[in-house]
Amino acid sequence: MTKPPSIVRFEQFYWASVILGLINTGLNWRTSQAALASNPMLASMSWLLPAMQVLGLAITVLIWFFIVRRPSVVAKWVQVVFAAFGVFAVLSAIVLIALGRSAINAQLALGLVANILYVAAAVMLFKPDAKAWFGEGLDEDDDLDVVETPDAPRW
Repeated sequence: MTKPPSIVRFEQFYWASVILGLINTGLNWRTSQAALASNPMLASMSWLLPAMQVLGLAITVLIWFFIVRRPSVVAKWVQVVFAAFGVFAVLSAIVLIALGRSAINAQLALGLVANILYVAAAVMLFKPDAKAWFGEGLDEDDDLDVVETPDAPRW
């Protein structure tokens, strides 16, 4: 089965979000290291920040793989849960800006755009062609290679 348009769009939004997140991490690496070093319990764990990034990237690739290459409904819902955290982050940032407790800076702007793209990617997983990609709503006798469109003839 070829990738339906919603899965292609998911992939575009997903990787754009990941790339912006990595750029944001790179721009703020020293600040994150300083915050880690200022905590007496974590100061000697300089390996923690890089290890967390590698683990996060591994999870990102696994979610992508089990949505795009080996469609899994479990991976879809894991991505949706992470997207819900993204919605919370976006709403929190908007509230902080509205209350004047946070200034708009590069870190905040990149984080907002990355989270919005991540949520947009999750939305793509609920389009009818994406549901067919995951085999949702199909009967046992349905052919997985055919995705019906409204103007396509029914054979």
